[in-house]
Amino acid sequence: MENNGYKPNVVTYGKIINGIYKRGETSVAVEMLRKMKERNFEIDLVMYNTVIDNLCKDGLVTEALSFSLEMTGKGIHPDRVTYTSLIQGLCNVGRWKDTTKLLNEMVQQKIAPDVHTFNVLLDTIGKKGTLTEAKEVFNVMIHKGIEPNVVTYTSLIDTLGKKGKVSEAKEFFVAMIYKGIEPDIVTYNSLIDGLLYAK
Repeated sequence: MENNGYKPNVVTYGKIINGIYKRGETSVAVEMLRKMKERNFEIDLVMYNTVIDNLCKDGLVTEALSFSLEMTGKGIHPDRVTYTSLIQGLCNVGRWKDTTKLLNEMVQQKIAPDVHTFNVLLDTIGKKGTLTEAKEVFNVMIHKGIEPNVVTYTSLIDTLGKKGKVSEAKEFFVAMIYKGIEPDIVTYNSLIDGLLYAK
């Protein structure tokens, strides 16, 4: 591109970075971001969020946190998307204390976690954490007045079933129906799997 006399602008870089990430080439996209910084291009919140999210998905949480600090240092404040990506990344690598710390920081910054943030926590803890931790997250969610949805209940039912707590899984299944939340195919499969695990 540059060899042909065309100099990319910030919009071009943004599109290129997004396209590279969609191909799963995180390291190349990070290098593109580095070039932007060298040329004094303004990197906005959307670009930082794209970088942070994909680094977290690749398990490069330390690097993602570094970018988060960098953007804060430039006066760009993290939003719910930033925090949710980082929380999921930290959960994926089992850094539970850091996850709690980040969740508290999110609240202190007056950025209320939404149902998606908590669903991310529940899903990841269900795969890598303990049943106690999953229940604690659910209780915090309720305490904050955030209404669980079908994804929330399905995550809990799945976790309880895999831990052999089929009776509790059934209770959550009944609770969601009582609240008018319709189970989907994933919910039913999670409940059936739990019954099979119990045998």
